[in-house]
Amino acid sequence: MKLLFLPGHVSVQYDTEFPTITTTRLKLVQVFQNLVANAIKHNDKEKVEIHIGAMPSEKEGYVQFYVQDNGPGVAQRDTDRIFRLFERGDSATGTGIGLNIFKMLVEEQGGKVWVESNPGIGSKFFFEWSKQ
Repeated sequence: MKLLFLPGHVSVQYDTEFPTITTTRLKLVQVFQNLVANAIKHNDKEKVEIHIGAMPSEKEGYVQFYVQDNGPGVAQRDTDRIFRLFERGDSATGTGIGLNIFKMLVEEQGGKVWVESNPGIGSKFFFEWSKQ
């Protein structure tokens, strides 16, 4: 486990070792940048806590990654809607483009995206990414 402290009040912890995969670096970087930036941008807590990890996927040939935050969370009714272009959760700010781009990049790799969230406690965004 590594703990990275960013200026101010943000901490990022890597919960797991990351597997070696063969992929388009720029696209995977864009996915993580999007999720981490959202976790910071939309967080309503004094101290932002982000956890990043990876695990084997149930889908053969894929890895399951996650980015978890302690932000405001997403209402259950919004968990599908937030991935659509120009759609946001009721309390969210922004354009409604970032999570749609995230979803498109993941689906381009044959994976899928989903979120588990508890309003007031935080969200955990998951995605599958091809190992090849």
